[in-house]
Amino acid sequence: MDKKSIMSRKTLKIVLGICIVAVIAAVAGLLGYTYMADHNTLGRKISVNGLDVSRLNAQEAEDKIIASFENREVTFQEDDQEVYRTTLKDLGYSLNKEDLLSKLTDIQKQREENRKIFTKEENVDLEYQIEQNEEQEKQALDISNFGDKKRKASADAEIRYDRDKKEFILVKQKQGTEIDADKLQTMVETTLNAAFDTAILGDAVTVPVNKHVYISPSVIATDDMEVKVTNLNDQLSKYRSTTVTYTFGSETVVLDSDTISSWVKAEGETLSVDEDAVKTYVSDLANKYNTIYVPRTFRTSAGNNVTIEGNEYGYRIDQDAEVTQLLEDLKSGTAVTRDPIYSSSGYQRNGTDDLAGSYIEVSLDAQHLWLYKDGNLVTETDIVSGKPVKGRETYRGAWPIAYKASPYNLTSAEYGYNVKVNYWMPFVYGQGLHDASWQSSFGGNRYKTNGSHGCINLPKDQAKLIYETIDAGYPIIIY
Repeated sequence: MDKKSIMSRKTLKIVLGICIVAVIAAVAGLLGYTYMADHNTLGRKISVNGLDVSRLNAQEAEDKIIASFENREVTFQEDDQEVYRTTLKDLGYSLNKEDLLSKLTDIQKQREENRKIFTKEENVDLEYQIEQNEEQEKQALDISNFGDKKRKASADAEIRYDRDKKEFILVKQKQGTEIDADKLQTMVETTLNAAFDTAILGDAVTVPVNKHVYISPSVIATDDMEVKVTNLNDQLSKYRSTTVTYTFGSETVVLDSDTISSWVKAEGETLSVDEDAVKTYVSDLANKYNTIYVPRTFRTSAGNNVTIEGNEYGYRIDQDAEVTQLLEDLKSGTAVTRDPIYSSSGYQRNGTDDLAGSYIEVSLDAQHLWLYKDGNLVTETDIVSGKPVKGRETYRGAWPIAYKASPYNLTSAEYGYNVKVNYWMPFVYGQGLHDASWQSSFGGNRYKTNGSHGCINLPKDQAKLIYETIDAGYPIIIY
C-alpha cells in the first residue's frame, strides 16, 4: 500500500469523526433549545386567538394579549368619512386578567406535559371575560368628540295650515343629524359584540354613524294624521260656504260667508271659530232688534209720540242660546234661514217694528181704545179704566195679552166682588180687558167716579169684537 492511500483513509476517519461530533452537538443543541423554549413557557409555534405567543410564559402572554385587545382601534365612519378614532381601552373595555392568566397557565402546563421535539403550528381560541366601564365609555363617546360639524335637528311630522294654499297640509318628518348619546352607545356595543364574536383580537372595528344613532323625530306621519287633515279641510270648506239668514218678519239680515271666514281661526292643527267675534255679532244683533224691557217710543192715533217706560212687550234674543246655535249652524256648510232664538217673543214683527200694525192702543187721558190689525183700524171705542186712586189705577205700559177666556168670573176677596163677564183678556197683574154690563156709559170722566179696580171696561159688543179679533200674545199699549 502506498503512502497516499494511507493518508486518505486517515482523513476520512477524521472527517467522519467531526461529522459525528457535529451531529451529536446538533442533537444536543436541539434538545437544549427545545427544553429552553418549552420550559416555563407556552412553547413554540403557538398563538392564542390568532396572536403569536410562542416562547412566552403565561404572564408574558397575558400582557401581550391584553395590550393587543386594549389597543385595538375603533373608528367611527359618517358619510364615508372618519369622524372619530379611539381604542377599546379608552372606551372602557378590558379583559379579566385573573381569568385570562388562569387559562394561559393551564395551556402552559398542558404543553409542558406534552412536550415534543418537533411541533406543529397551534392556535388556541379562548373565551374571554370582557369587562366594561360604562362611565368611561360615556366619556369616550361624548358628542363633542365627533367633530365640529354643524348638525341639523330632526323635524317632527306635523299638521300645519298653509296660508298660501289656504288649507291644512301634512308636513312629513325629517331626519336630522344630531347624535343621540344612548343610541350611539347601543350602536357601539352592538358593533363590538358582533366584532368580538368574529375575533376578539384583530383589526380596527368600524362603527357606522348614521340615522340609527341620530335623534329621531318624535312624531311620525300616520294615516290618522292624513285623515285628520282631510277632516280639517272638509270643515274649513263648510265654514267658508255657510251663510245664515236671520228673519225679522219680512226683513232679513244675512251673515255672509266672508264675515264667517273672518271668524275662522286656523292655527297649527286646530280649526276653530272666534267665539268672541260670534258673541259680539249676536250682541249687536240683539241691541238692534231687541224691543222688550227698553223704553218704547210710540206714535199714537192722535199723531204724537209718547214714551212707554214700562215696556214688557216685545222680542228679546237669548244671546247664549243663539251663540250656541249659530256655532252649530256655521259647521253645516249650508245656507241656513231662520228666526233668532228668543227668550221673549212678540205677536209679530217687521224688522225693529214689533207691532207690525197689529196692536191695541189705550189712552187713559182720552178714555179711548183703538184696535189695529195688520195696519188697519178694526174698531175704536170709549172705555172706563181704573179709578185714579191708590190701588185702583190702570197700569201704564206695554204687555202681551196673556190669554183669552169666555165666560169668566172676576173675583176679589180684597174688594169683595164676584162678577161674571162674557169676555176676559188679561194683560198684567190681574188687570185686563172685559165687558162691563154694570157701566151705564163709557168715556169722558166716568172713570173718576165709577172707575174699575184697574181693568179696562168695554161695551159688550166691543169686547166681543176685540175678543174675536185678537189672540194670546197680542200687544196692548196703555199710556
